[in-house]
Amino acid sequence: MSLSSSAHAASDDAVEVLKVPDFRRLWAANGFRYAAAEVASFALPVTALLLLHAGPLTMSLIFVCGRAGFLTIGLPAGVWIDRRRKKPVLVCADIAYAAAFASVPLAYFLGVLTVAQLIVVALVVSLAGVFFDVAHSSVLPYVLPRRRVADGNARLQSSETAIRAISPSVAGVVTQAVAAPVLYCVVALGHVTSLLLLRRIHPHGDIARGPARSGQGFRQEIGDGIRVLFRQPLLRLLLHQAALNNVGAGILLSMLPVFLLKEIGVTTWAYGLLSTLGAVAGFAASLLAPRLRRRFGEIRMTLVFSGLAPFAVIAAPLAGVFRQAAVPLIAVAEVLIGIALVGRAVSTAGLRARVTPDAYMGRVTAAYSVVIQGATPLGALAGGLIATHWSTGAALWAGGLVMALPLVLLLCSPLRRRRTLPPEWEV
Repeated sequence: MSLSSSAHAASDDAVEVLKVPDFRRLWAANGFRYAAAEVASFALPVTALLLLHAGPLTMSLIFVCGRAGFLTIGLPAGVWIDRRRKKPVLVCADIAYAAAFASVPLAYFLGVLTVAQLIVVALVVSLAGVFFDVAHSSVLPYVLPRRRVADGNARLQSSETAIRAISPSVAGVVTQAVAAPVLYCVVALGHVTSLLLLRRIHPHGDIARGPARSGQGFRQEIGDGIRVLFRQPLLRLLLHQAALNNVGAGILLSMLPVFLLKEIGVTTWAYGLLSTLGAVAGFAASLLAPRLRRRFGEIRMTLVFSGLAPFAVIAAPLAGVFRQAAVPLIAVAEVLIGIALVGRAVSTAGLRARVTPDAYMGRVTAAYSVVIQGATPLGALAGGLIATHWSTGAALWAGGLVMALPLVLLLCSPLRRRRTLPPEWEV
């Protein structure tokens, strides 16, 4: 490495990400969008279960539609986004979010709100989320130096977990006074604020590129992204881990509202408070994990937090066995899951960006997301079927067992002996 390149790298390392104006706007927009998402994720099961009386299988169908975007259009969306500027994609996705969510309170006030509409809204939001998530991940290297993308991701993770610590409890208290569908007015407003902030960012180097080679089609470009994803050892390991984790998470996330709101009969404010406990624990983990990552290495900390996950989720199925102690057991599960998942996310933050070439970022992000995001609705559908044929308790056990498998993969990989990312893997 030359003296000038070393000086440039040192300068990049000294950048405080929140002092970069474009990242600060992106960070603020992400905060409003994430607050909207948290309120919507709280309002959805309350509206479907308590207002429209949906059953377990219907709840899993809503959950599947809410995560179906990457399974249906994820790969071509990655190619399309690689060819285009990322900022307009983010703005248009926020417009779609706002319009879809605003339709819920409108239908409620007109007296025509149905489960079918919630399913359609979940599907539209999921499709918009594909474009937003891929473009959001792809735009970070254009607003921050590459070596600071990990810290940028950590900042985003910290703010997201802080928002999670507030939003569910506030929403739960508000639903004691107003109907859950009214909360979607706040959700739509959050996305309008997000898009206004996104219009003010100017990512350096974010240009429309067109096809990578003359005459190159979508199919070949999709194949290029998939090959990069599966040939890079770290990307492949993270992919397999995250996919299994999300299958288990899909089972738990789709069935916990049914278990708590329907079978146990907790109040909406208590349901919000339980979600808040996990968010507070996740926020604490997001503050501690970056220091642990720097001190002990991102690979080692990934192993530690992955090892915590199986112990974290076991309290959820135990709540189905010991129903008198269900609420405190779910509270323990929420806290431990928050620490495990957020800690692992922060530990691995920026790793994919460091091993993925810029030209393939959108396609690799999309291919990665197709697998891991697609795993969640598959888990949700499995959870609905298990709960319908057996019980929600059986579904919770299945989710916990599946979430233990990623640790096995990591322990069987050569990375278990590594402390940090091998330098030869970086681009």
